[in-house]
Amino acid sequence: MANKIGILLIIFIAAGMGYTAYSYFFTGDSGDLTTVERIDGNEPIQLDEFIGQKKTILQFVAVPCECCSYSMPFIQEFVRNQDEIEVITIVFYGREKEILDKFTNEYEAEHLWGTDLDRSLANHYGVSVSPTYVFFDEEGNILGTHPYIIGTGEELGERYNDAYDEYHGEGA
Repeated sequence: MANKIGILLIIFIAAGMGYTAYSYFFTGDSGDLTTVERIDGNEPIQLDEFIGQKKTILQFVAVPCECCSYSMPFIQEFVRNQDEIEVITIVFYGREKEILDKFTNEYEAEHLWGTDLDRSLANHYGVSVSPTYVFFDEEGNILGTHPYIIGTGEELGERYNDAYDEYHGEGA
């Protein structure tokens, strides 16, 4: 009996690992990598209108996520206080009703935001933790990523500029 349970356990684990590998390698990039859906009634965000056109930060978040909630006020402040860098928040985990409530009622989000609930964009950019920031220059080059929380709008700008300078060989 113990052998049968052990064999079933091994099969169960192997099936789970197989499903995870399949999801990562075969479904991660199969989605649309240029469109971010909007669940608030607005038109979808076309990323190619920003990436490759303007300095851009994609902020990947989950709902609920305390660190993500903490970051929303400074993200909006950052967006209001400058116009050189576009920030687009992409929710890659959560329930639509909770997401809509957070962004429209609690955050009162004024900046661009949408959802990636099939995780095609998150998987494409290697995002596995929330929040994660992906930085792009105006030519569409990925400058780097910063997983985890950033504490202020000023710090977000500094991290972006550091990634920009490092990528372009500027600075010391």
